[in-house]
Amino acid sequence: MGTRSGKASQVVRWCLKPVLWLLAAAIVGSPGGLLRTSLAGESQGVNASTEKIGQTPGQPSLADEEKAIHKLLDENPDGETRLALLIVLVQDYFDADDPADARRVMESIVDDARIPAGRRSLTASGLALAYAVENDFVRSQRLVNQAKTLADQTPAAELETLPEEPAYEYLAAEAELARRALNQHDTALRKVREAADLARKNLDNPLLSEHRHEEAANQLLDEVDHLVDLQTQNNRRTEALNYANGMLWDIDHDPRLKPDAAQRARVEVAVTIALMSNDDYDGALFWIDKAIKGYQDAGVLPYTFTYADALRLRLMIGLATNRLADYKADADAFQYAASINPVVAKTPSKDERLSVILATQGNWPAAESSLSRVLAYNLKDQGAQSPFVKYQSAMLMLYRLEDPERKVSESDISRYVTPMLGQNDDWDASGSAGAFVEDGALAMCLSRLMDDGAQGQALAFRIAELFHMNATQGAMSDGAARLAALTPELRSLVEQEQMARRAEDTERMGLSGLSARLARIGTETTGDKGNAIASVNDAEKAMNASAEDLATLHARINKQFPEYRRLVSPAVPTPEQVGAALHADEVYVDFYVGREATYAFVVNAKGALHAIRLNVTRTDLKKRILALRNAFDAGVPPRRAGDLAGFDMTAAADLYRLLISSIQADIEGAKTVYIATSGVLSSLPFDVLVTAPATDLASAHWWIATTMPVRIPNASALVLTRSHPATHAAGPLIAFADPSFDGRDPATIAAHPANGTPARAFPVEGGAAAFDYHRVAPLPETLDEATSIAKTLNAPGHSVLWGKSASRSEVMKRDLLNDRVVLFATHGIVAGEVPGWHKAGLALAYEGSGLRDSVLTADDIVTLRLNADWVVLSACNTGLVTGNAGDAMSELSRAFFAAGARSILLTQWAVESRSATQVTTGVFRTYASDPSLSKAEALARTERDMAGGKEGELYRHPYFWGAYALAGDAAR
Repeated sequence: MGTRSGKASQVVRWCLKPVLWLLAAAIVGSPGGLLRTSLAGESQGVNASTEKIGQTPGQPSLADEEKAIHKLLDENPDGETRLALLIVLVQDYFDADDPADARRVMESIVDDARIPAGRRSLTASGLALAYAVENDFVRSQRLVNQAKTLADQTPAAELETLPEEPAYEYLAAEAELARRALNQHDTALRKVREAADLARKNLDNPLLSEHRHEEAANQLLDEVDHLVDLQTQNNRRTEALNYANGMLWDIDHDPRLKPDAAQRARVEVAVTIALMSNDDYDGALFWIDKAIKGYQDAGVLPYTFTYADALRLRLMIGLATNRLADYKADADAFQYAASINPVVAKTPSKDERLSVILATQGNWPAAESSLSRVLAYNLKDQGAQSPFVKYQSAMLMLYRLEDPERKVSESDISRYVTPMLGQNDDWDASGSAGAFVEDGALAMCLSRLMDDGAQGQALAFRIAELFHMNATQGAMSDGAARLAALTPELRSLVEQEQMARRAEDTERMGLSGLSARLARIGTETTGDKGNAIASVNDAEKAMNASAEDLATLHARINKQFPEYRRLVSPAVPTPEQVGAALHADEVYVDFYVGREATYAFVVNAKGALHAIRLNVTRTDLKKRILALRNAFDAGVPPRRAGDLAGFDMTAAADLYRLLISSIQADIEGAKTVYIATSGVLSSLPFDVLVTAPATDLASAHWWIATTMPVRIPNASALVLTRSHPATHAAGPLIAFADPSFDGRDPATIAAHPANGTPARAFPVEGGAAAFDYHRVAPLPETLDEATSIAKTLNAPGHSVLWGKSASRSEVMKRDLLNDRVVLFATHGIVAGEVPGWHKAGLALAYEGSGLRDSVLTADDIVTLRLNADWVVLSACNTGLVTGNAGDAMSELSRAFFAAGARSILLTQWAVESRSATQVTTGVFRTYASDPSLSKAEALARTERDMAGGKEGELYRHPYFWGAYALAGDAAR
């Protein structure tokens, strides 16, 4: 949101034109500007009147025209006719550049009880949106209320004639009103999400007509980029990427959508935005190039908002990657669009747009000066937590970093980065993010700091940690909200916090308006300056009081409910804090993979940090990891002893050389190496790396022979776990296995083959538009696995729940605080793997609706109360990520940590059942037999035994033992 422009009235006009066009098209099948032609089915008198009104010089004035139209209205009670006449008048007022009278007439449409309710609702929503853009929030809210009331009164028959569903439109207006009037970006997201959910529901409803289905499809397609934009602004990066990729899949596989070329381009824009917010600018550039070409092929005019916004995104990609000078032609086209279209001129603001244009010319000081003006205004008007302030701050940082004449110091970078690290009691609870270029600014800061000595490298380490924490923050925020809902005292504090935060926002915006008024009095020498100064002082006191209330509430929540604080705004620890949490035989390694280099940060138990730049790019790593994973992801276990079965030992050795060999001296002697990653490295199974090239399994020198890699979402997870040690639970086990995916229980437990069971792969049909939960492959052998572990742990038989009892509702209602081991032996679902499903989860027993009520999702898991030493996810893909930038190790693992798990044993590909039982049972047998062993050492011994041939030559292959990864606190 930029400064309030003097072109606001023109912006309102452009906002309202689509409303006029839609209403006109609904009446006569043509744009509103053509309504002077005959109105089909109406009287000749009406036709004659509409043809002669105000077309050429010398004809009656608009006032006379309005009188004539009102006379016709008096004679015509028919609602459609009345609407058509009033639209003509509105259009003529617009053509005369008189938006105030145009809006007045449109309000008369809203108030005209003879006009059908649905058309009045659409008009009210359009006006509400226009007034919100013009910052007339009182009128906007009144019209939103009218639009909702009229939508409720719209009969089903009229819905069949409308060009849009009224609910879609008033939800859009509500979203814009919340964003602009209240600075509530979370509410704006909720409203736009609500519209998307309604559209999806309507699309899936077989009782609705083809017309209603078409409306629903268009709503999903036309709003996809807006929804993804709001998701990124609310720091829901993974959700945004999953949703955008899901829509990309849908437009190619769901025949109900039928996107035209321009709508397909909008989906590609959505993917671009999601990738930008996930630090993948190369991928974003591919998709925005494709989208712009799509707009061109579709004949979209170069000054339309959608086209201009695509150009703006490409400019932002250029800025984030230090290649802005390559896009001067885009800057010229962007400026041309703004000169034609006042909506483009308004969004973004003139100062922001000018700054980007100046930057493409290499005029960095002028670019910084121009952007600083709008940033100062937005900071004053919206506060530091606004996503607009955050992304503009990132732009400003990039201007400074990319200016060859400017020396950016470590302290400059620290001032920019430190507020994001969440170290203070008064944290950022807004949940907002800058999106677009924020990751680019952080990556460039990290790279620059690597050359600034120990202090700069320590800050670079914390930036790398921030990348990992941001990847799954959306799921954690959802879990925090549900946790608050389940805890009355916390719920009360959170509600007070939200009220105080919103009060501060209201006071700030009021102060901004009063300060602007005072400035006008100072320059115009009119008005009562004394009263204006007093009003500003009073508003400033009120805002400061709200800020103090907010800080007090944050301190209270932090003290009484630290787990809530860890979910909504986790703090990034220093190397010294990480070292204090490590044991003597442990080391922590953070990998950040950048576009042009990879960075490794090693922290030992003394808190010493070694930071190193590795000469390997993201593209190269992705290629090698894909080569390594190919044999595993195929889902076909090796059949013959000694057969490599596609396992690429060269890739395994190369990845060790590129990533580990340079830090080998730092980790020498460590029994456990904690590894934090995000993005492409999240898909790397570190356990299967070899320290030197080999040609066969028997001669392979596995890295796990000397140390055990343990995955962890970030250092904060380890520091927090060890700073709050808990008493171990008394009960040995609770297990959920062999869920009934078809909703039926078998009468008896069947005998299962001991050998040759295929991998547990989740069924995904590439060409299907919908997913049938009943067709999920059953997992009877997982019951054997769970029963075997129960016997090893001396757990009673009722500890293993299976069939219909292994359900989501059963998990959610159980008290799990007394179980040391919590086991889920079932399919894992990766976000985006199943059509229409955008969450990570565990497939449990069918409960009536399939995916919606039968999958235990990450935000479900956060609300569980655990005291588990181990959570075991013995399923396919519970640890797999797509490799897209921004993916964390697993949303599921992060969720289980938030729920109270200390460590998680999870699988990275579809495991084979016999080896799965051997690994999990072996780990617990080894762990129980020696009280001195850590969890990492118990897994290491089990994997080493299998790799060494103890379970037979076939099971030397890493397909069988390398699937398992240990995450979290791997100590005893």
